[in-house]
Amino acid sequence: MSDENVISTDGGSGRVPPPQKMGFYYNWGPQAWIDMWMSNSMLVKKAMPIISHTFVPILRLSGDQKQVDRDYKQIKSRREVIHRFDSPREKWRKRYGNFVREVEWALLELRKHFSQKQYEEIVIGTSVALSHENSGDFLKMMNSMSDKNKNKKTKLSKDGSPTKPGRWSTFLFETFNPAHWLTGPATITEFDPANGLTVMEIPDCGWHTCGPQDRLPNPNALPEEGCLNICKGPFEALFNGASGGLKMEFDPHLPETSCTVRMSWQPN
Repeated sequence: MSDENVISTDGGSGRVPPPQKMGFYYNWGPQAWIDMWMSNSMLVKKAMPIISHTFVPILRLSGDQKQVDRDYKQIKSRREVIHRFDSPREKWRKRYGNFVREVEWALLELRKHFSQKQYEEIVIGTSVALSHENSGDFLKMMNSMSDKNKNKKTKLSKDGSPTKPGRWSTFLFETFNPAHWLTGPATITEFDPANGLTVMEIPDCGWHTCGPQDRLPNPNALPEEGCLNICKGPFEALFNGASGGLKMEFDPHLPETSCTVRMSWQPN
């Protein structure tokens, strides 16, 4: 089977049911605090400025400046206010939803002025450049997958297929997952680090579920522009398997809210 076909077949065979998003542990447990902190450091401080400092100035130069300012002010008025006594999970949800809403508006507006190639250069190109500038440690950590799994042996189940993560690994992944702030709850459906492969199923991606639907710039559709061009596009450009490093492939099941993420790397 070719690499081009693997990700599509993953999407058809590894779907997992959405988790129950309720209870004290979900809202106040360790993962909720990690997500709250990550959403502040990665979204509010690092990602949010791409809207006000890059996309909005380009829109002001491309069209009616006063109208752009009015529209931007209007979309910002839809922000959900974060209160002091909100749970860590609720703070994460509001921050994520606010970012997705505003970046979706900006991308839909940019679509009106630029060709597909120009649009991707502005959106994906800027996102990649910004990541190299302010998230170097994160990129280094992700690209160290092959080194971390050096000399590991594949554990096979009775039918000869690679085993899934053990209970301890699953517990750590579901409780202290540094990527959970981006995806929401996820499940590892294929796990073969010795051969450089991990497949993750996301039943309800946070990108689509954190913000209220009626506050989106297009309330009749999922925020697909950002899903494809702020999440999928930049991540696949940043992690493209160069020199045997990490390769990430995203298969959003649009118009559903689920997604399959395939991570592979050249084993040592």
